[in-house]
Amino acid sequence: MDVRIREARAEDAAAVLALWSVSGIRPSVTDTPDHLRRLVERVPDLLLVAESDGRVVGSVLGGWDHWRGHIYRLAVHPASRRGGVGRRLAAEIERRLRARGARRIYALASSEAGVAFWASVGYERSGDTAYVRTVPRNGCG
Repeated sequence: MDVRIREARAEDAAAVLALWSVSGIRPSVTDTPDHLRRLVERVPDLLLVAESDGRVVGSVLGGWDHWRGHIYRLAVHPASRRGGVGRRLAAEIERRLRARGARRIYALASSEAGVAFWASVGYERSGDTAYVRTVPRNGCG
């Protein structure tokens, strides 16, 4: 399978969301085509897709807070797993975060398969506990 890693484009939003769904990624309030399009406009180099035969078969989202890097939403279509796509996406987003100055990178794993993947590429559990709060659109509450 010939796979190309590239920066996502606004028109990839629906395909990325469909990939996340079929890959078993739990939906978030920000999982909308409009939100992804805005993300691509704001930081085009941190949402990557893996493309094969014109189809999006993988994706990864990076974040940079000027202190450390974050990796979210690494997803590979079930039919494309075990071919190195996830490793290539992880390596490329890590390279981009390191180029921005990241010396520590956190990877979010939301499944046992994700935990195993990140361990297989050299990441360790941090011991940190993350808390999340969904903020209403009006910003109050």
